[in-house]
Amino acid sequence: MVFFIDKAGSPYSIQAPEEFLSERALARRAKEQIVITEEDIPISPNYTQGLIDLGIEVYYSTKWMNGVLVQMDQNEAVVVQNLPYVTSIEKVAANAPLQQRALKRAEPLPGQTNAAIDQQRMLGIDLMHEYGLYGEGLLIGVFDDGFTNLSQLEAFRHILEEDRLLYSFDFVNNRESVENGEDHGTRVLSIIGANQFNYKGGVPNATFILSATEAPQEYRVEEYNWLFAAEKADSAGVDIINTSLGYKTGFTDPSMNYTNAQLDGETAVITRAANIAASKGIILVNSAGNSGSLVSAPADSPNVLAVGAIAADSLIASFSSKGTSSNVFKPDVVAQGVSTLLITSQGSMAAQNGTSFSAPMMTGLVAGVRQAYPGKTAAEIRDMIRAAGDRATNPDNVYGYGIPSFGRIIENERTLAAANSVIYSAYPNPTADDLLLRFDEKYFGELLTIQIINPNGRLKNQFEFVPFESRNPLKLELNESGIYFLRVISNSGTTSRKIIKY
Repeated sequence: MVFFIDKAGSPYSIQAPEEFLSERALARRAKEQIVITEEDIPISPNYTQGLIDLGIEVYYSTKWMNGVLVQMDQNEAVVVQNLPYVTSIEKVAANAPLQQRALKRAEPLPGQTNAAIDQQRMLGIDLMHEYGLYGEGLLIGVFDDGFTNLSQLEAFRHILEEDRLLYSFDFVNNRESVENGEDHGTRVLSIIGANQFNYKGGVPNATFILSATEAPQEYRVEEYNWLFAAEKADSAGVDIINTSLGYKTGFTDPSMNYTNAQLDGETAVITRAANIAASKGIILVNSAGNSGSLVSAPADSPNVLAVGAIAADSLIASFSSKGTSSNVFKPDVVAQGVSTLLITSQGSMAAQNGTSFSAPMMTGLVAGVRQAYPGKTAAEIRDMIRAAGDRATNPDNVYGYGIPSFGRIIENERTLAAANSVIYSAYPNPTADDLLLRFDEKYFGELLTIQIINPNGRLKNQFEFVPFESRNPLKLELNESGIYFLRVISNSGTTSRKIIKY
C-alpha cells in the first residue's frame, strides 16, 4: 500500500458530491445527517499517475485512507517512499498475488434443500415474514472469499432473473466474476438470500452486492481488499454489509499477526475501515470468530454487530469467540451457528458450524428491522438489536446481549412510544381523493382491525393491517362520496373518526 499526503489535484469537491456518490448514498447521508467531508473525495489522479509513470502497477484506491494498492519490488519501494506526496508505504502481501488465476471449473448439480424455519424462528424472522418483510428495497453487501456456482444454482435464480445483483467484483483476482472456485460466500449468501423449494433465506427479496476479498493465503492485503469493497459499496448506497471473515493470527507472514492488545476496536486495518464505514451510516454485521478466545477484527469494533454462535438449544458453541472488555460487550449478540442449515455450492442442503453462519442469520433480522423502521439511523438499529437480546439486562462477554428477536424489537419500540397516544390520524379530512391514515408508532407491529362504517351504522368494509414505519401512512380508497365513520381497533382500545368524502 502507498499512502498519500493529501488529495491535491482531485477533480472532485464536497460542493458537488453527486459527481462521486450515488443518489442512494447521498440519501443515506442526508437521512442520518452525515456531513460529506474530504474523506469522501476520491484520491488525486496526479499522484496515481506519478506512480504509473515510474512503472508501478497500480490496482485499487482507497479514498477513506487516501492510498492505493500497488505491486512493486524493493528497489521501486525505496523510490516511492521518497516521493514528496507519499507519507508511507506498507507491505501487505508477498510476491505478486494480483496476477489473475484461472477459474476453477464449477460442477452444477440440482438443488436439494430443506426448511430453515427453526433457526429463523429463534430470531423471530418467521414473524418478520408473516408481516411481509422480505428485504424489498434494501441493498446488502456480502464480502467473502467467493461465490462459486452462483449463476447455476436454483437458490439464487430469482436474484439474477429479477436483476437484483447490483454488481459483483473479485478484489483478489481483479475481475468482475466472483465465481472463482471458492464457495464459503455461496453458503453465507444462501442463509440471507436463497429462495429454493422450501428453503427461504432471511431476506430473499433484497438487492445484493457481492465482493470477494479473502484469498487462499492470508496476508494484510485482504484487509485492504475489504476497505476497497466497502468504499465501492458505500458509493453505491449499500445499507448493510455482512462479513463472515476475521483477522487476528494465522497470517502467512506472522509479522502481520495482531496481538490481543491491538484488538482494541481501533487499531487493525479492517477495524479502522469498518469504523469509517459505520460513520457513513452503513450497518455492519460480522462473525465473532471461531477461536473460542478473543474476537477477531473487525468484530472488535464497537460500531460492528459481532455475532457469536449458539446451538439449537440456545447454548453457546465452544468455538464461538468472546470478548474481554467490561464496558464493550463482545460478541454483541448470538444466533444459531451450530448445525445451521444452508445451501452449498453443489445445490444441496447441509448443516454446518461456525460464526460464519450465525452472522448471516443475524443479517436477515437486521435487514427486516431496517425495512420495518427505515427512519432509524444505523446506530439506532444496532442499539435496537442489542436491546432486544434475551440477556439485554445482564450482558456478558460470552453471549453478549443474547438472542434478539423481531417480536421483542416491536414490543420495545411500542414501550418507548407515548402511552396516551391515539391509534391514528386521518388526512386530508374532508377529502376529494384518497384518505391517508398515519398510525402512532406505539402500534407498529400490532395487528389492527380497520372498519369502514356508513352513516346508517352498517359495516361497509373490514380488514386487518399491521403498521410499520415503512407502511405509514396507509392510503385508503373511498370510492363513493358521502359521510363515513372509520374505526381502528387495537389490543388496548379503539379510535374512531368521522370522514367526509366529496
